[in-house]
Amino acid sequence: MRKIRNIAVAAVLVFAMAALTGCTTYNNFKAAFFEETGLKTETIKIGVLEPQTGNDSKMGNEEVRGVQLAHKLKPNVLDKDIELIYADTQSSIYVAETAVNDLVAKKPSVVLGSYGDTVTLIASQILGEAKIPAIAMTPTNPLITTNNPYYFRVSFTDASQGKALAHYVVEKLKYKHAAVIRMEKDDTTTDLVSKFKGRMRRLTKDQHCVPVTIDLKEDMNDYTEFLTEIKDANIRAVFMPVSLTTAQSILTQADELGMNKVDFIGPKDWNRDDLLQFAKEHPNLRISVASDLVSHKEAVQDKEVDTTSTYDQFVTAYKEEYLDAEPTEEAALAFDAYLIAVNAIEAAGGTEPDAVKEAIQTKTNFEGASGHITFDEAGEPKKPINVDVIKDGMYISVFTKN
Repeated sequence: MRKIRNIAVAAVLVFAMAALTGCTTYNNFKAAFFEETGLKTETIKIGVLEPQTGNDSKMGNEEVRGVQLAHKLKPNVLDKDIELIYADTQSSIYVAETAVNDLVAKKPSVVLGSYGDTVTLIASQILGEAKIPAIAMTPTNPLITTNNPYYFRVSFTDASQGKALAHYVVEKLKYKHAAVIRMEKDDTTTDLVSKFKGRMRRLTKDQHCVPVTIDLKEDMNDYTEFLTEIKDANIRAVFMPVSLTTAQSILTQADELGMNKVDFIGPKDWNRDDLLQFAKEHPNLRISVASDLVSHKEAVQDKEVDTTSTYDQFVTAYKEEYLDAEPTEEAALAFDAYLIAVNAIEAAGGTEPDAVKEAIQTKTNFEGASGHITFDEAGEPKKPINVDVIKDGMYISVFTKN
């Protein structure tokens, strides 16, 4: 009787599968039945935590593009297919916790993301408790890696960025003084400004090398007074760790004041196509931005050399996949993060969390689209920081600080 019952059950299942083949319901049935019974072919899961909807979705989806491009290049490891599993933070800190917990429940071997420092800080706490290795692409807050030994970062921190931009001012531009324009009570740029000023003092051996620091109020829209102060003081370099929207307002007024001999320097957050369009409309302005990428050409001792082969391959693949669109830093960093994760799983010989974490930690001189990456003990990348200028409608790297 039991044998007959088993045959009957099997017949029902076969009939159900045949009836559902080709339908969307079949995919749900297959996932539920085969995963629960252990009959599905095992895959290695990599989580992708990104704001795919909401205010940050543009940048979040650029990171998704980079991950998907790398996945297409390397879709398997250890003779197993890699399955990308997604969680949408919806650009909300209130949704982020649920999104991360949902991702953890699916047991990924590594998590990539997310765009946005606050959301990634939330993810860091949860993933740290779950002991799941993770790699952030673009966030710069040092607490992401400091509070979680399983979290790594492929983009440089604010501290590194501030120091590198000071070197750019003194060593490339040959200026011994600079001004700083920042937002009042903006704690997110405190470390960036502090390290910029500190390195300027160290390089110039002058405690007054940043004679003008301007704190902008949130509701301010007329910057003429402050810009005139900088112009009258004959300061030729202005570091502005403000949003690109605010920067464009300031730069527009600087152009009206004829400040075409001043180098306005911004953080890597400015590195957007929007700024290229703005520069086209204001060709007399001199604008520099920090960058994770060697953009088109790299200046080495005033001689231009070709970019890395991995970068070239990434750019070619990106344009082929996305119809000649210009690749972004977000996509390049995500591309690198995915390949680092896969290489770590391969080096670890499996997905045991501590083994994968150790493999990421000990990986040296990984050649990625964003340059060569080695992680320090805190999970921070030891990599070059580039500074780009805008020329002929594109970003051109003119300075690199290791």
